[in-house]
Amino acid sequence: MWVGLIGLSLLSIVILNFSGDAVPGDRFDGTVSYFVLALFSFAVIWWLRPATFAYIALPAFGWRFVIAFVFMVNLIVVQIQGEEFSGVTTEKWIRGVIFLILVAVAEEIFSRGIVFGVLLRHGLTVAVIGSSLMFGLMHINTYIGNFDAWPAYWHVMSAASFGIFACALMVLTRSIWMPIVLHAFSNAGLLITSAEDVQAERDSNTSVEFFTGLLHPLPAFATFVIPSLIMFWIAAGIPLHSRLRQLAIKWKLIEVNQG
Repeated sequence: MWVGLIGLSLLSIVILNFSGDAVPGDRFDGTVSYFVLALFSFAVIWWLRPATFAYIALPAFGWRFVIAFVFMVNLIVVQIQGEEFSGVTTEKWIRGVIFLILVAVAEEIFSRGIVFGVLLRHGLTVAVIGSSLMFGLMHINTYIGNFDAWPAYWHVMSAASFGIFACALMVLTRSIWMPIVLHAFSNAGLLITSAEDVQAERDSNTSVEFFTGLLHPLPAFATFVIPSLIMFWIAAGIPLHSRLRQLAIKWKLIEVNQG
């Protein structure tokens, strides 16, 4: 199973790196790559029919959805606040929105739909950690040919942390479309970031002390994981420790079913 998932992940990286070459020029090569990956991911999830196949549906609306939606919007605001979009041209908006949607659909169907769904047979913990780590490691493809250990490590950890949040969002809302919406909006900063800007940022962060570099992803990790744990707790039925449950019953915060 693990060999198969790793093989699929490597194949997805190959698709992203080379399928865009089929399009002349470089204006749409990235968009085409993610379009091909999206088609590939839909074909695989349709063929495998993992448990998450049922999540290709509208979210289950209710108070749990409201909590998940608030967490999602808050995270989007945290990620894109301070970005200046006024200088983006209409053409770039159109091409950018299409690109962001395809990136979100392709990566979420593959990572949350396929990888998470296949690993779910071994339990939720394995599915969340395994799929999130693989999602993070897949982002190393952006460093092929120009590898830099610290930026690559930070990117992988940030993506893995995002993956944990996306898993929690999907589990709580019972829909993969919520992580897709989150993913698309969270990447909105790409509309105003050029390849040169990204490379300059990488170059400025390559010389750091070991423990500084090692602990650098912790704030982002906490930002993603803390609300994720809350959502998993709610999805599990808000289980309480026996003493807390006794207090909740005593204070009439929860009711005890009779019979």
